Amino acid sequence: MPFANKVKLQDGNLGVVECGLVVKHKNQAIGIPLTHVAAEIDITFCAAEVKLTQTYLNNSPDLLNCVYFFPTETSVALHKFTATIGDRKLSGVVKEKEVAREEFSDAVRQGKTAFLLEELKPDIMELMVGNLGSNETCQIEICYIQELPFQDLLTRFTLPTSIAPRYIPASDPDPVVGLMNMQYTGDVPLSIGFQIKMRSEIKNITSPSHKVEVTQHSEEGWFCAGGTLEDFTSLLDRDFVLTLECDDPLLPVVLYENTEQGEVALMMSFIPETHAKDRLCEFVFIVDCSGSMNGDRISKAREAMRVFIQSLPEDCYFNIVRFGSSYEVMMSKSVPYNDETLKKAKAYIENSVEADLGGTEILKPLKKVLGWKYRKGYERQILILTDGAVSNAEKVIKKIKNRSNKDKCRVFSLGIGDGVSRELVKGMAEAGDGIQLFCTSNEPMREKVIRMLSCACSNRSEISCVEMKGQESLTPPVPVTLFTGEKTVLYNLTPILPAEITVHCSGSKHTVTSGNFVQVHSGKMPKLVAHKVATGGVVSEGRGVELALNYQVVTKETSFVCVDGDVTYTANMVAREEEEEENYLVDCNLFGPSSPPPLRKKRMVKSRCTPLPGVGEGGSLEAGEDEPGDQLNKLMDLADTKGGFSDLAKIRAVFKLGELTTVSNFAEDIVATVLALVLLEIKFGVQRDVWYRFAGKSEKWLDGKISKEELENLKDEIKNFVSSF
Repeated sequence: MPFANKVKLQDGNLGVVECGLVVKHKNQAIGIPLTHVAAEIDITFCAAEVKLTQTYLNNSPDLLNCVYFFPTETSVALHKFTATIGDRKLSGVVKEKEVAREEFSDAVRQGKTAFLLEELKPDIMELMVGNLGSNETCQIEICYIQELPFQDLLTRFTLPTSIAPRYIPASDPDPVVGLMNMQYTGDVPLSIGFQIKMRSEIKNITSPSHKVEVTQHSEEGWFCAGGTLEDFTSLLDRDFVLTLECDDPLLPVVLYENTEQGEVALMMSFIPETHAKDRLCEFVFIVDCSGSMNGDRISKAREAMRVFIQSLPEDCYFNIVRFGSSYEVMMSKSVPYNDETLKKAKAYIENSVEADLGGTEILKPLKKVLGWKYRKGYERQILILTDGAVSNAEKVIKKIKNRSNKDKCRVFSLGIGDGVSRELVKGMAEAGDGIQLFCTSNEPMREKVIRMLSCACSNRSEISCVEMKGQESLTPPVPVTLFTGEKTVLYNLTPILPAEITVHCSGSKHTVTSGNFVQVHSGKMPKLVAHKVATGGVVSEGRGVELALNYQVVTKETSFVCVDGDVTYTANMVAREEEEEENYLVDCNLFGPSSPPPLRKKRMVKSRCTPLPGVGEGGSLEAGEDEPGDQLNKLMDLADTKGGFSDLAKIRAVFKLGELTTVSNFAEDIVATVLALVLLEIKFGVQRDVWYRFAGKSEKWLDGKISKEELENLKDEIKNFVSSF
């Protein structure tokens, strides 16, 4: 459901309406124009605040009761809501959910304009508007704070721009999700402004989704940048994504801020080095082949599976399950990874991984895989590839969380495409002690696949306790799983600032001293910390509600409510409750034509829209020439399961190389394998993260077949040969 200005409900009753929002009223489709929108993003180190300002005009002759939904990242701290009607500005107050709902309903019955903002799902917010007056302009401002993930040495910010239609299983109806499922056509211009403050120098800012203009400057010890979209765009079928590369991303740091409540809010960020060794694994790939995966998404799923299968470690077992309304298993049980099963898996991926299985029903195949008998000495790694277009995410996550033999099974999830259910993809990985990754339509897939596979192969490492100097040590109430290279952020509210914080993990510890403590004065960070503490299972439910009310943040138990007490409409004008189902406004529209605040011109920092894999900026390919990404796939496909290559001629054909005549003293498979390793270094050096695990198998295959000295000499000879072409 991308942002759009032409909308129709799935049942077709409303037809196509030329407006930002629509309301079904007296059997007619009435447009509620979106007249102004601004999205302002403020990124500070490992957190970001998003401020959305939207202006609507009710140009109908009637009072309207409206509801619309908008997407966010999961578990954001929504901390500010204001509504301006004409010259009347109303500020929302966070109250317990039932209290807020009752106040809203009473106000609407009394003829007052009222607003209720709630968390519908962890990644979807719902705003209800009661008694929006005829010909009245309403400006809505919403602010929320989110933690930023860190993967592959990059900080990543995502602004979801759509809620994809969610499949509703017949056995598990969800009327709320049914209300959100709409089809859109048409384009809407989008504008966004952003500001960035980091503790180390910003080396690069990239948007894989949109073209951005960026300026850079410094400010009181911070390295800063700001930017906007290069121009208005109508690419609203994709999320807005920024990735930030900094000079010293592995530096551990503690951000702290004194709160109005007399506490100290702490955010400790560190990148663990767990030194966890690989272990014997059974890999089960659960691949979404539902209709919503059609097109680019299923192509990316096939691409991911090719890399997964070719890069699996020796001595593992594996299987593939594809699902939609039904599911099928490639083999009746997991099989050893060898040349014969690799060939069968490749054929299955090419011929069977299609978006042809109807709806998205993930629960049944998941139950099946979780119920399989475990192989002695092997840990099961379930890797789920999906666009997350399901309505019953909560049940799926609960099934994973309550799985038996948790010490023998982990779950990893890869969200493919835009508008992915972030609730499902993140929730499955968090419940399954794995990691989650997202790959949008314009991003390369291979690096993400190898990163996930590396984490799945590694042994478990967990936080045992957190020691704060001068205070009691803390033991996490639920296990916190660590992975090398994956940022971990810990939150706490303390009465005083500790002098030092040490995190004790399996086989290692991480200490941050006061020299790496950074005080901030945002007034906002405590709200994110309070939200994390209130909702993270650290405190009781009652204490969680108390924190949410004290720090004024929305949770599952609290909501924003505000009432306009200055104007009361007469009884015959008030939109009647019994007509509520026939009188609602539905939309996920956040963005429209607007201009963000101008930015001071400063020194330019490198910025770009990431090109498609294998094609450089402004580059081109000759007709019939393989893209580098295709060459890498073809090269990896020629290897056997142990990493050896046997067909020298096929490698030469892929790269259009001539005859090798000076290495006849070695067997063809040795020469072919060394040639493959040299090509990886020379042709794909910048993509080392994609092939390093694969190359490790090839190096192991060569061990014992050729001495180290002979290997180095042969590599030098082949490098000279390759460089001549």
